[in-house]
Amino acid sequence: MNTTTVIVIVVIVVVVIALIGLVAASMRKKNRQDNAARAGQLREEADTRAAAIPETQAEAKVAQAQAEKARLESQRAEERATEASQAATQQQAAHEDQIRAADRLDPDVDTRAEDYSPQTIRDDSTTAAPATAQAGGTEYDADGRPIVDPHHVGPRFDSDGRPIESGEGGSHRA
Repeated sequence: MNTTTVIVIVVIVVVVIALIGLVAASMRKKNRQDNAARAGQLREEADTRAAAIPETQAEAKVAQAQAEKARLESQRAEERATEASQAATQQQAAHEDQIRAADRLDPDVDTRAEDYSPQTIRDDSTTAAPATAQAGGTEYDADGRPIVDPHHVGPRFDSDGRPIESGEGGSHRA
């Protein structure tokens, strides 16, 4: 290769490198302009949305106030329910005390028997399953065991429903 050819090749390479640099710089400038334009659009959208922020915050405060009011109402209702439940329990205890006093005076009721329990009125949450009558007029609970009334002077049954022979524990004392 002669010197002229080498010079031509070097000039061409320098020109190509310069063109590549110009194109790259132009593309960077274009990208920066595009990014600046996009950033401007995003700021405009953010400003538009920012106008709705106070209204949304006010709605949130109203919702929080309503929730707090509902919590207070719920708490008051719970307190009223607790008070009513306590009153019912007290009334039931007073009723049971009165029945026990009557049973102690009644000569037909053995309050010392092991299976003695005052016959009181119970609320729905403590009432046993409905009794079913079977042959012989005896009533049985949902588990098939006879319902024993301590006020009744008649045949007695143990916890498994077997008749208790007279003379066994828990018999009637007159």
